[in-house]
Amino acid sequence: MHKSVGILEKKTAIILVLCVMSMLVFSVLWQGSTAVISHSEEGRVVMLDPGHGGYDPGATTSQGVYEKSINLQIAQKIKALLEPSGIKVFLTREGDIDYAPDRVKGKNTKKQIDLNHRIDMANEANADVFVSLHVNATATGQNSGAETFYHYRSESGKGLAKLIQQELIKIPGMNRRIAKPGDFYVIKNTSMPAVIVEMGYLSSKKEQKKLQQSWYQEQLSRAIAKGIAIYFGY
Repeated sequence: MHKSVGILEKKTAIILVLCVMSMLVFSVLWQGSTAVISHSEEGRVVMLDPGHGGYDPGATTSQGVYEKSINLQIAQKIKALLEPSGIKVFLTREGDIDYAPDRVKGKNTKKQIDLNHRIDMANEANADVFVSLHVNATATGQNSGAETFYHYRSESGKGLAKLIQQELIKIPGMNRRIAKPGDFYVIKNTSMPAVIVEMGYLSSKKEQKKLQQSWYQEQLSRAIAKGIAIYFGY
């Protein structure tokens, strides 16, 4: 009698263990499936902002190189890199345009209207992140290298900026700068994590040449795209 009870207890225990293991396996499979469905059905949304455009060329050189053109070229490359992963990418501009009406006079007023429109585009698209692309310049021409800025009150923006900057400094010859806080208008007024990426210095003769070359734009694009993808967990 005691032997039968012992055998029954062992069988019951084995069945319970098997049930628990089955539930755990099912739970893991279900969670994995849910994660895949979440990425494929909902995806992530990125708003890339090629800085300047239209009336506003951004930084320029005496040879007629415009920052606005470089910003757009790299934005298009980043989009092409991210979209195959299922990330939905929008650009605040697809061509050489701005959003200030012609009737509006005054550079500051036109700039304010243009920036507000870009911010509205990101907010209305329910973008998960906003990445504004720029090229820097100084009067001395001594500075070089890329740097990423985040709003000082945004921890998530800081996280995104650090990931992008960590990838940028892996580019051969790149200055090893760190992500920095800032109070720039576009990253202050978007409703999602936002960063400004200054991809180099047009005032640097050495960097000016590289910024115009496709192979270097590709390196910058891959670094920025990878930082964004890592932020999303891809």
